[in-house]
Formats: sequence, C-alpha cells, structure tokens
Amino acid sequence: MKPLRIMLRRHAAIVLAALAALAADALLVGAEAALPVAAAASILPASAGAADSVAKLPAALGRPALKVARPELANLLAIARSGNRLVAAGERGLIIYSDDSGQHWTQAQVPVSVSLTALRFASQRDGWAVGNMGIVLHSTDGGASWQRVFDGQQAAALAEQAAQQAWDAVKPDPNNADHPLNLLLADARRLVDEGADKPFLDLRLHADGSLLVVGAYGLAYTTSDGGKTWQAQMKNLPNPNGATYYGIAERQQEQYLFGEQGVLLRADTPDAAFAAQTSPASGSLFGGLATRQGTLMLFGLRGKVYRSAQPGVPWTEVQTPVDAALITGLQLADDTVLLLGSAGQIVASKDQGQSFINLGLKTRFPFTGAAVAPDGTLIVTGTRGLLRLPAASLTAAVPATSSKAAQP
Repeated sequence: MKPLRIMLRRHAAIVLAALAALAADALLVGAEAALPVAAAASILPASAGAADSVAKLPAALGRPALKVARPELANLLAIARSGNRLVAAGERGLIIYSDDSGQHWTQAQVPVSVSLTALRFASQRDGWAVGNMGIVLHSTDGGASWQRVFDGQQAAALAEQAAQQAWDAVKPDPNNADHPLNLLLADARRLVDEGADKPFLDLRLHADGSLLVVGAYGLAYTTSDGGKTWQAQMKNLPNPNGATYYGIAERQQEQYLFGEQGVLLRADTPDAAFAAQTSPASGSLFGGLATRQGTLMLFGLRGKVYRSAQPGVPWTEVQTPVDAALITGLQLADDTVLLLGSAGQIVASKDQGQSFINLGLKTRFPFTGAAVAPDGTLIVTGTRGLLRLPAASLTAAVPATSSKAAQP
C-alpha cells in the first residue's frame, strides 16, 4: 500500500502543476524547485524552537524579482483591491499596482522570484501574498513593497516538529506503516527531504488578525501574530490522503476548504474545527464564491458549478454552457455573478447562480483572477497579462433567469 500511496501523491503533483499553470508553463513549480542553492543562509523556522539548524535557501527565495518592461503583459495569477488601489501578482515574484483603475501599472519591490498564486488585503495598507516554494509575503504599504515572512523550508521544519510531537504523545507501533501518526510523520519528513518545492495556493484573513494559508498535499498553516510565528495545522484537518487545497471560501461565519478530487472540509465559525463534508463534486474544485445574499458556489473541472442557497441547504449541481475548468469568480455591484475559466471564458448569472450564460469575448486567454476597479471597469488577469472590460456592457444582455434555473 505504501508505494501505491506515494505514487498517487507524485501523480497528483504533476496534475497540480499542470492545472495551476492553466495550460501554460509559467508557474515553474518544478523548475524553481530545481534551481541552485543560494549562498546566503537563514535560520529556520520562524517559530521559535522549531529547528536548531541553519539551512540554505533555494536561490529563488533569496533573489529579488527582476524588473519587467511591460509587466501588464506578463503571466499574472491573482488580483485584489487595496482601497482604491489594484494589486496583481504573477510569475517569478512579479507584483504590480495601479492607482488609476488599471490604466497604468507600477512594479512593486519583491524579495523573491517565485511565482505568486494568491493575494489578499486586510486593510488598505496591510496585504499578504502566497505562492510557490511555500512563500508567504507581507506588505504594510498597500502592496508597493513586500517582505518574506515564511517559506517552504520553514513550513517543512514546522510540519516535522508538529508530527513528531503528535507521534511522541501516542508512540504507535513504528512497524504499523498505515497508522495515521506514522503516515503523518513520514509525510512531514518527506517534506523536509524534498525541500521548499510545494506551493501555497490560497489564504484567508480573519477578523481577529489571524491568517490561514493552504496549498499542495493538504498543507495548512496559521499565524496569529502577523507572521512572526506559525503553526502547522495538517494534523487537525481530516484529509487522510493529503489532497491539495485549491482554495478557501467563507459564507457568513462558515469556512470551507476545497480542492483536489472534490475534497471538502467545513468549519461552523473561524474558531471551530474543520470537519470532512460529503462533497457534491467528484472532480477537483478550483474556486469558491459567496454572494452578499448568502449563496455559496463551488466550481472547478469541466465547467461544473455546485450551489448552496443558504447555510444548511444541500448542494445543487448547476449546468453551465462551458466545459473547461472554472477558476475564479466575483459578484458585481448589480449582483451579477461572473465565473472565469481556464479557456478564456466568462459565464454570468443574475439569479444567484441558478443559471448561467456564456459571455462572448473577442479577446480570450486562460483567466486566473478578476477584480472591479474603482471606476467600475472589470480587470481580468491571466497568462497574457491584464484585460480591461466594461462590466456594465458585459452584463447588460444577461437575463434575470432562465428556464433551466435550478431551484434553491
């Protein structure tokens, strides 16, 4: 059983890299992991006492992002609002920001050159970004400059420490290879051996200032002091196969983790423990969106959308007119829901996700993120950079409902 389990995890890594790149090779998950080791050393990890050794950082974690002549045309993987500022992030540590609704962009100062997969802002100045090699970045000036606060080497060391502590508390038979604690410790030691090559793929900021980051192989870490110390959470999450978390969704007080092969975990409140849920999906879920009205949608492979109208209401599968993966989504000011996909398609709904139509776009490339600029323009990120779309005219033709609308 053990060799098969490892083989499946290796296969999942290949699938993860292919999907995260959205049919492009820009994420460089494997390439960055193979880069030579930097000469500079760093004491690991951020949490005091987690390790007493000095380890060398991979070069990409110690090399600042290179200056890009046309950053708005680069491979961009995420975008977020910071007050009236737009901030986008992408390959090789690129972060750019705009103060004029996306018409002009300035490259930020970033201390790493790994691809960045997600970013969010707690306030107009306080921002966080995550990405490949387990990187977590923090900004205190609205995204103009960033500092490295956590990385994959620190994450691996913390995982090994937490697994060893859990193992020591029970001391299971080490010859029982299938014991959960033996598996947990073996996986943690493998993380250390393999180094900083696992990406974080999403993050969530909570009202109390704490932060949760999640990613490949079920990795999950929290900090409650602004990134000074971190805690590994894998042993607290019911994910025995180590499925990758592609994202985190929030609806009112509910928290959801979702990802590979439809894995789905739920917590009643940000402080509650996560519990495994019966997933409505058999394929991977890449995105989640909660509307202001309380509807939660999860979406992913083959254009699949799953909808829950309110907390406690069962999931309903909703048909969409596309069969490519849906990656990200947002709700506009007029309550129109837009979901964007890896084939450069946008589907729209004006009935809280009960039905969707495909918006015909002249310009299409794999989309990765979207945000509404202060002037109302829709800014879309993807493998060919940025696309500015007039949101109002985009959704003008979307019907209020359709004959195929699912019931709440």
